[in-house]
Amino acid sequence: MQDIVAALITHLGTVAAITTLVSTRIYGGELPEADIGSMPRKAIILRYAGGIEEFRTHRSQRQRVDVFSYGEDYLEAGRVDRAVADALIAIRRTESESTLLHAVGYAGVFQLKEPDTGWRYNVRTATITAGETVTT
Repeated sequence: MQDIVAALITHLGTVAAITTLVSTRIYGGELPEADIGSMPRKAIILRYAGGIEEFRTHRSQRQRVDVFSYGEDYLEAGRVDRAVADALIAIRRTESESTLLHAVGYAGVFQLKEPDTGWRYNVRTATITAGETVTT
């Protein structure tokens, strides 16, 4: 089975509009402990949202991923979110981490605030269709 989150992290790290905003702060699951002290600042976290659908006949799957876009305030979090949304929707049969990302769709965005820290972020759910790549 493909690691779609790893493939997306690698792909987003190659998009200039993303790296200009967040540098290398694109993570799977949660923020690393080392980064917590420097928040709030721009960062992206990708986390599986369940709902996997596998197609055994052609070795592909559709997976939901929650995308958290952090910023210093709501305006900056929105700027990161729009850059991520643009990069995701542009994916068309892109190879990353031995995964072929066929296409990405996404739902609307919510602006939220971490209750304990006050960090502002946007969250949206993306649906990724991906398959294994064939190496020759």
